[in-house]
Amino acid sequence: MEETISLKEIAETLKKNIWIIVASLLVCASVAFGYLQLFVTPQYEAVSQVLITQNAQDQNSAVQNSEIQANIQMVNTYSVVIKSPRILQSAAKEINPNLGVETLASKVSVDSVQNSQVINIHVVDAQPEGAIEAAKIVTKSFLKETPGMMKVSNVELLANPTTATKISPNTKIGLLAGLLGGLVLGIGIAFARRIFDERFKKEEEIVARLQIPVIGTVGNITATENVMSSNSIRRRKKK
Repeated sequence: MEETISLKEIAETLKKNIWIIVASLLVCASVAFGYLQLFVTPQYEAVSQVLITQNAQDQNSAVQNSEIQANIQMVNTYSVVIKSPRILQSAAKEINPNLGVETLASKVSVDSVQNSQVINIHVVDAQPEGAIEAAKIVTKSFLKETPGMMKVSNVELLANPTTATKISPNTKIGLLAGLLGGLVLGIGIAFARRIFDERFKKEEEIVARLQIPVIGTVGNITATENVMSSNSIRRRKKK
C-alpha cells in the first residue's frame, strides 16, 4: 500500500532533522571552499585594446561614415586574425620558447565593444604578471603582422593592460553551490530516515500493515502523572 505524506508531516520531518540539514550545509560549504582553495588553480585575465582607425581624414562626411561602418564590419575579421597561427606563433615564441600555439590559443579570447571600432584582447594565465605580459606580446604581434597580412594600416594600439583581474575560482558561486548541495543532501537524508523508520506512528498504519484491529491505546504518561502515581503507591504502602 502506498503511503502519502501531508504538508504537516513534511514540516515535522524537516523540523525533527533540522540539525542534520544544518550540519550538511556546513560540511558541504566547507568542502566546496576547501576544494576551491586547495585544488583549483587561480586564473587571472589581462585585457588590451586595439582601435580600428580611419584612414581618410580629408574625405567628406558621407565617405567617412561609410568607412567607419566598413571598419566595424572588419572587427569580426580582425578577431579571427588575432587567434590565427601566424599571429600566435611569433607571440608564443616570445612568451616562452616551449609554449605551443594551441596552448596560447586556448588562453586568448577576443571580443569587441558593440557598434564600435574597439577590439578587446583577453589573455588568461595562472599568474597575473604572466597574463599582462602575454596580452602585451599578443597585441604587439597582431599590430606587427596585420599591415602585411591585410594590406592595411588602420590598426593601432589603444591601451595596454597594467593590471590583471582574478576570474576564477569564483568563491561566492562555489560556496553557493556547496550550500545548495548541502541543503539537498540534508533534506534527502531527513526523508530517507523517515521512509526507513519502521515504527508505527498512527493507528491507521497498524491496521493497514498488520491487518489487525486496534483494541485499545495507552496514552503517554507525563512526568507529573508519574510523580503523582509514585506518591500514591507510597501512601498505600504506609497504610
